[in-house]
Amino acid sequence: MTITQIIKKNIEQIPAGKIFCYQELSDYTQSPGAVLKAVGRLVKEKKLVRFSKGKFYVPKQGQFGLRKPSDSELLESMLYKNGSLRGYVTGLALFNQLGLTTQVPRTVTLAVNSARQEKEFGTIKIKTQVTRAPIEERNVLLLQYLDTLKEIKFIPDSDINLSLKIMQKKIGELSGQKQSRLVSLAKKYYGPQVRALVGLLFSTMNLVVPSDLARSLNPTTVYQLNLNHADWPMAREWNIR
Repeated sequence: MTITQIIKKNIEQIPAGKIFCYQELSDYTQSPGAVLKAVGRLVKEKKLVRFSKGKFYVPKQGQFGLRKPSDSELLESMLYKNGSLRGYVTGLALFNQLGLTTQVPRTVTLAVNSARQEKEFGTIKIKTQVTRAPIEERNVLLLQYLDTLKEIKFIPDSDINLSLKIMQKKIGELSGQKQSRLVSLAKKYYGPQVRALVGLLFSTMNLVVPSDLARSLNPTTVYQLNLNHADWPMAREWNIR
């Protein structure tokens, strides 16, 4: 069986609209040049559509012509590179997902370890922002929670006290191991306001607050978040107003 025949059989197994890269095709490691040529021929024959450099999808005929990949597939293509996770959803799309705002953004923000970029896909726009925290599958949810605490004062159409209550519930549902990792990530990669909020939430839930978390904060710095101190009686201990 020729490389072209093998690639055609590979592609027959790929659902229409799913974005894939060369590395997902068999024989690429052994014969990359031949695979590139075979894919190029399929693009010319319009059996494949080039999505971006090194990425393709099988077109699907819709009522109004060829259908493009779904928004979720577009996001997936940006979140993974060569099968490895490179980013996670953050910003307004995340806050909506967590139930902190009813606003549904057209622009989805992804946190990545690489350079900033923006891509317009017609139905949605995707932009990336750089994060210093290493992105691993096990840390994604924790980083999303910490990102939310970082921006909690600026979430549109939301009440900060209610938003903080929601985040308290979500953090409280984490395992003890994940709660410890959340604190470690906050100390290493996030600013003092996030660390103070983590301390407030942990102390409010009667969870053990590592002593070095409190020591990492400047005792003279005050964080102005306009919290209701009837809801958050321990806020002053963390210099949160």
